[in-house]
Amino acid sequence: MTIELHDVFYIVTGLVFAGFTFVPLFGRSPFVTAPIVFLIAGALLALSPLALPLVDPLESVLSRDTIEYLTELIVIIALAGAGLAVDREAGKREWQHTWVLLILVMPLSIVAVAYLGYTMAGLSIACSMLLAAALAPTDPVLARAVQVEGPLKGEEDDVRLSLTTEAGLNDGLAFPFVHLAVVLAGMSLAGVADIDVDKLWTWVWLDLLYRVAMGVAAGWVIGHLVARFVFSRYGDAATGGENQGLVLMASTFLVYGLTEMVGGYGFLAVFVSARATRAFVRGTEHESYATMPHWFSDQIEKVLLALLLLWLGSVAVSGILNSLSLGELGVALLLIVVIRPVIAYICLLPTQGSRFDRGLIAMMGIRGFGTFFYVAYAQSQSNFDDIESIWRICIVAVILSIFVHGMTSAMAERMAAKRA
Repeated sequence: MTIELHDVFYIVTGLVFAGFTFVPLFGRSPFVTAPIVFLIAGALLALSPLALPLVDPLESVLSRDTIEYLTELIVIIALAGAGLAVDREAGKREWQHTWVLLILVMPLSIVAVAYLGYTMAGLSIACSMLLAAALAPTDPVLARAVQVEGPLKGEEDDVRLSLTTEAGLNDGLAFPFVHLAVVLAGMSLAGVADIDVDKLWTWVWLDLLYRVAMGVAAGWVIGHLVARFVFSRYGDAATGGENQGLVLMASTFLVYGLTEMVGGYGFLAVFVSARATRAFVRGTEHESYATMPHWFSDQIEKVLLALLLLWLGSVAVSGILNSLSLGELGVALLLIVVIRPVIAYICLLPTQGSRFDRGLIAMMGIRGFGTFFYVAYAQSQSNFDDIESIWRICIVAVILSIFVHGMTSAMAERMAAKRA
């Protein structure tokens, strides 16, 4: 009997998807989560005789593009689900922690990680910026365990709301700094004196201002137009609502593609579009329509998450981390246990809420697959001399986040339940 590679793929994939049906069992242990299990499974699979071909972003353009497109897809789906999940309307007070996390915590974290990348890991200025931008966002995929449960579920506490909305918005807002890294990489910098001021001004008005504004505007306008059609007498809501999953995929891809086509940030537009849809039906008989598209996004996200966790576990033991230096490990470790928690907690001090809640929000800066998308995207746009180092730091940071935040989130939930 001959073992065919494609047979192994289907068997492994089937077992992984079946494994997600046992996710509720993981909740019984504070030290075991679904991402941890699948990450370890990916590592064991890579070390077994049944190892599948490795997709290494450093080996070929095809492998890099595969990682870029898969991580792009899962982030898009996660952002659509996050946008649909939140019931509370945006406002200065209602989303107070979110605005602090975006306006203060993210830029300060970028500065801190860029400095550590330059000093501890020995990266160039451009590579330090790319590393910082890629590691800045709270991931909408792996942060799902600490986000709000879904539309009309009720009990949206400040911790879950803040982490959900932060993850929904900051993936798009990190993109300007990824573009800044690409700009800096094209300058062949030997020092700060070599920075091209004209290119920086172009970055300010194009990548920082125009693309963000267009992402918000396009997301809101297209989201309203799609919602107006879906809830019209010709739309799915009026004809039985049997295509809610297709409506989600159609609207999400449409918003993302159109926004990117006009130069806006598609990630930002997808989340804003989902919020526009919720705003359109708020207080109407169609408000419950969002529950099924959200459920559908959750299922698609789990499928992609399983595959990407297997990949991450496999690539981590493939040899890519063999050259990991103490400086690189230090940057990843400091980001997870010091930089994000300390900066966020200090910035959140003036806000309302309990000290316990602010501490949880600060601690749960979960890093994930959005990080890999940004690195792969930037790698396709310009040449980064220290790209291997960036991949090593990012892989270690995400793995650390999966373990550290996976364990602490379970314990934090138990503590929160006791306080309630």
